[in-house]
Amino acid sequence: MLLKKINLSYFLILILFFLIFKNTNFFKNTYNIIYKSHNIRQQNANDFCDIFGSGYIFYIKEKFKLKKSPRILNSVVKQHWIFPDNYKIIDASKLIIINYGDKVKFDLKNYKIQDNFNNRCLFLEKK
Repeated sequence: MLLKKINLSYFLILILFFLIFKNTNFFKNTYNIIYKSHNIRQQNANDFCDIFGSGYIFYIKEKFKLKKSPRILNSVVKQHWIFPDNYKIIDASKLIIINYGDKVKFDLKNYKIQDNFNNRCLFLEKK
Protein backbone atom coordinates (compact mmCIF):
# COMPACT_ATOMS: atom_id res chain seq x y z
CA MET A 1 0.00 0.00 0.00
CA LEU A 2 2.82 2.41 0.90
CA LEU A 3 4.63 1.52 -2.34
CA LYS A 4 1.55 2.51 -4.36
CA LYS A 5 1.40 5.92 -2.62
CA ILE A 6 5.09 6.55 -3.30
CA ASN A 7 4.75 5.53 -6.95
CA LEU A 8 1.65 7.69 -7.34
CA SER A 9 3.48 10.65 -5.76
CA TYR A 10 6.45 10.23 -8.09
CA PHE A 11 4.13 9.87 -11.05
CA LEU A 12 2.26 13.09 -10.16
CA ILE A 13 5.54 14.96 -9.65
CA LEU A 14 6.78 13.70 -13.00
CA ILE A 15 3.56 14.84 -14.71
CA LEU A 16 3.88 18.23 -13.00
CA PHE A 17 7.45 18.64 -14.30
CA PHE A 18 6.41 17.76 -17.84
CA LEU A 19 3.58 20.30 -17.70
CA ILE A 20 5.95 22.99 -16.47
CA PHE A 21 8.52 22.13 -19.16
CA LYS A 22 5.85 22.23 -21.85
CA ASN A 23 4.27 25.51 -20.73
CA THR A 24 7.59 27.32 -20.38
CA ASN A 25 9.02 26.02 -23.68
CA PHE A 26 11.93 24.66 -21.68
CA PHE A 27 13.37 22.47 -24.45
CA LYS A 28 13.03 25.10 -27.19
CA ASN A 29 14.54 27.80 -24.97
CA THR A 30 17.42 25.53 -23.97
CA TYR A 31 18.07 24.77 -27.65
CA ASN A 32 18.07 28.51 -28.49
CA ILE A 33 20.49 29.32 -25.67
CA ILE A 34 22.91 26.61 -26.75
CA TYR A 35 22.81 27.05 -30.54
CA LYS A 36 21.96 30.73 -31.18
CA SER A 37 24.22 33.66 -30.41
CA HIS A 38 23.27 36.36 -27.94
CA ASN A 39 22.90 38.94 -30.73
CA ILE A 40 20.51 36.72 -32.71
CA ARG A 41 18.37 36.06 -29.63
CA GLN A 42 18.24 39.78 -28.84
CA GLN A 43 17.38 40.58 -32.45
CA ASN A 44 14.43 38.18 -32.31
CA ALA A 45 13.29 39.36 -28.87
CA ASN A 46 13.28 43.12 -29.58
CA ASP A 47 11.29 45.05 -32.14
CA PHE A 48 13.13 45.17 -35.43
CA CYS A 49 12.32 48.57 -36.87
CA ASP A 50 9.21 49.71 -35.07
CA ILE A 51 9.48 51.94 -32.01
CA PHE A 52 12.94 51.42 -30.54
CA GLY A 53 14.61 49.49 -33.36
CA SER A 54 16.80 47.50 -30.98
CA GLY A 55 16.45 44.38 -33.11
CA TYR A 56 17.73 46.29 -36.14
CA ILE A 57 20.78 47.51 -34.20
CA PHE A 58 21.56 43.94 -33.09
CA TYR A 59 21.11 42.84 -36.73
CA ILE A 60 23.58 45.48 -37.95
CA LYS A 61 26.01 44.65 -35.15
CA GLU A 62 25.97 40.97 -36.17
CA LYS A 63 25.96 41.47 -39.95
CA PHE A 64 28.80 44.01 -40.09
CA LYS A 65 30.71 42.62 -37.07
CA LEU A 66 30.78 46.01 -35.36
CA LYS A 67 32.99 46.30 -32.29
CA LYS A 68 32.38 50.00 -31.53
CA SER A 69 29.06 51.73 -31.25
CA PRO A 70 28.13 53.79 -34.31
CA ARG A 71 26.25 57.05 -33.92
CA ILE A 72 22.62 56.08 -33.38
CA LEU A 73 19.84 58.50 -34.24
CA ASN A 74 16.59 57.30 -32.77
CA SER A 75 13.58 59.47 -32.07
CA VAL A 76 12.86 57.60 -28.82
CA VAL A 77 15.89 56.56 -26.71
CA LYS A 78 19.67 56.26 -26.74
CA GLN A 79 20.75 52.68 -27.44
CA HIS A 80 24.49 52.51 -27.08
CA TRP A 81 24.01 49.85 -24.37
CA ILE A 82 23.83 47.29 -27.19
CA PHE A 83 27.63 47.54 -27.49
CA PRO A 84 28.57 46.73 -23.87
CA ASP A 85 32.32 46.38 -24.34
CA ASN A 86 32.93 49.75 -25.98
CA TYR A 87 29.70 51.63 -25.45
CA LYS A 88 31.51 54.85 -24.54
CA ILE A 89 33.61 54.76 -27.72
CA ILE A 90 31.56 56.08 -30.64
CA ASP A 91 32.65 55.35 -34.21
CA ALA A 92 31.74 58.64 -35.95
CA SER A 93 32.25 57.16 -39.41
CA LYS A 94 29.19 54.92 -39.02
CA LEU A 95 25.60 55.97 -38.44
CA ILE A 96 22.34 54.15 -37.72
CA ILE A 97 19.09 56.04 -38.28
CA ILE A 98 15.89 54.58 -36.86
CA ASN A 99 12.38 55.90 -37.62
CA TYR A 100 13.35 59.45 -38.49
CA GLY A 101 11.88 59.47 -41.99
CA ASP A 102 11.94 63.00 -43.40
CA LYS A 103 12.94 64.51 -40.04
CA VAL A 104 16.69 63.94 -40.55
CA LYS A 105 18.35 67.37 -40.31
CA PHE A 106 21.85 66.68 -41.61
CA ASP A 107 23.44 66.12 -44.98
CA LEU A 108 23.34 62.49 -46.11
CA LYS A 109 25.47 63.18 -49.21
CA ASN A 110 28.64 62.32 -47.29
CA TYR A 111 27.35 58.86 -46.40
CA LYS A 112 27.02 55.60 -48.29
CA ILE A 113 24.02 53.41 -47.45
CA GLN A 114 25.23 49.99 -46.30
CA ASP A 115 21.84 48.64 -45.22
CA ASN A 116 18.29 49.91 -45.73
CA PHE A 117 15.18 48.41 -44.16
CA ASN A 118 11.97 49.81 -45.70
CA ASN A 119 13.47 53.32 -45.82
CA ARG A 120 12.80 53.55 -42.06
CA CYS A 121 16.00 52.08 -40.64
CA LEU A 122 19.33 52.85 -42.28
CA PHE A 123 22.93 51.94 -41.64
CA LEU A 124 25.27 54.50 -43.22
CA GLU A 125 29.02 54.77 -43.51
CA LYS A 126 31.04 57.87 -44.41
CA LYS A 127 32.45 57.91 -47.92
